[in-house]
Amino acid sequence: THAHPGRALQVDATRALIIAELRSGDRTPIAAPTRTVEPKAAKSEPIIVIHRGSNRLYLWNGTRLVRTFAVATGQAIYPTPLGHFTIVVKEMNPWWYPPTQDAWAKGLKPVPPGPGNPLGTRWMGIDSPGVGIHGTDEPASIGYSESHGCIRMLVPDAEWLFDHVAVGTPVFIVPA
Repeated sequence: THAHPGRALQVDATRALIIAELRSGDRTPIAAPTRTVEPKAAKSEPIIVIHRGSNRLYLWNGTRLVRTFAVATGQAIYPTPLGHFTIVVKEMNPWWYPPTQDAWAKGLKPVPPGPGNPLGTRWMGIDSPGVGIHGTDEPASIGYSESHGCIRMLVPDAEWLFDHVAVGTPVFIVPA
């Protein structure tokens, strides 16, 4: 049988049940005993999980869900990357610099902090080049796949999250 998250097969007890059943000749199904396996997540460390398909961000503190947010993720042509990442930089009132490698940003100029800044008031960069969690000056995009790969949040939500995570916080981006 395949492993199941949260449970582990009690191998010795299962082996004994199988042997006993084979010796009896009855061939009736057995219930394999399992034991609970604690999650590997630390009990008190924040973890961010982003469900790209449903445009939701979940902040966990170990195994306890702290808060959930609606977010915007990347368009099909600029998908938010999947995988395990880490917050590597946090910045209040960031400048926005147009990505030089993307045609969509050709001719755009850097935007200083303040109104009209696409990053809002907070930037939490992850270890995927050019990708981060940030506020947005386009609140109507929240709940949709409309970014160029980043994770957009409403500005108050990004400010709240910024205050509750640190550089080094794990970020898991999954398709669901």
